[in-house]
Amino acid sequence: MLPLRRRFARLCVLAALSGAAAISHAPSAEAQPKPAQPKSAAAAKAEEKAKREEAKKAYGDASKAFDEGKFDEALPLFVKADELYPGAAPKHKIAICHDKLGHTDEAIAAYQTFIDSNPGDKYADRLTEAEGRIKELKASLPSKVVLTLAPEGLAAPQITVDGNPATPVGDAGNELELTAGEHTIVVSAEGYQPVTEVVTLEGGQKLDLALTLAPVAVAPEPEPPPVETPPLAPEETSGGSSNIPAYVTLGIAGAGAILGTIFGIQALGKKGDFDDNPTVENADDAERAALIADMSFGVALTFGITGAVLLFSGGDDTPEEETTARPVIVPYGGPKGGGVAATWKF
Repeated sequence: MLPLRRRFARLCVLAALSGAAAISHAPSAEAQPKPAQPKSAAAAKAEEKAKREEAKKAYGDASKAFDEGKFDEALPLFVKADELYPGAAPKHKIAICHDKLGHTDEAIAAYQTFIDSNPGDKYADRLTEAEGRIKELKASLPSKVVLTLAPEGLAAPQITVDGNPATPVGDAGNELELTAGEHTIVVSAEGYQPVTEVVTLEGGQKLDLALTLAPVAVAPEPEPPPVETPPLAPEETSGGSSNIPAYVTLGIAGAGAILGTIFGIQALGKKGDFDDNPTVENADDAERAALIADMSFGVALTFGITGAVLLFSGGDDTPEEETTARPVIVPYGGPKGGGVAATWKF
């Protein structure tokens, strides 16, 4: 009996466990979602047709606004049409709207999107136009030149672009916004030599430019001018310009005139004596006095002329050979009288 009871108990336990497992798994099976039913071909076709109709309507409304010059209204409608039914036509119109509205960056990107869509030969002219417009728009974009100046700590550097003062912008205050093309940048600072750089920029380009300023060389102090020593004045020498010979000659002429006057007076007196007492002695005395007077006046006349010539010709400063001029006075006497004879040697 005991083995049968044990078997029955085991069967009851197994049955209970099986029921519990069935109950625990039942809710999870009911919670699983039903697989989605695939759309029918007709439904998909209808949905595609609705999108095309909506895109067509959006494109038509956008074209109307575009023709009226309302590019801000046309732009979102062209975008909607391209999202609903992508095509080359709305992409091209999107680029033109951005271009007309002055959205340079967006226009460049939109033109490039149109080119990358490979619209085909139908749009060959528009592709060429889009490529050319991209170049023009890029050229109109401002370029940036980022300056790095050395040495560091330059005090108030002065910057000019094409001869006009320029003020750097940007967070660091070292950026120049310039148009595309060639520009001449000059940087100067007090105590440094200015530096010049010529750059050629493309539209939208960012150029890093490092410039180093060299300090101005300090000019050495000029040397004091040499002290000029005045030339020594030439010593005056008694050369040909001396008037001493003239004075001596004129002095002799004066002495001769005095002597001639004295003997002339004596000759007149002796002649008076001879007239009163005509003796041989009185005749000799009168003749001797007259002879001495005549000789004295002759000497005075000769030396006077010579002294005058020496005096008036003594201003010549050109030294000639040193000459000596001296008078030679020789007394003479004879049985019938006496006197003085003078000669002059040059």
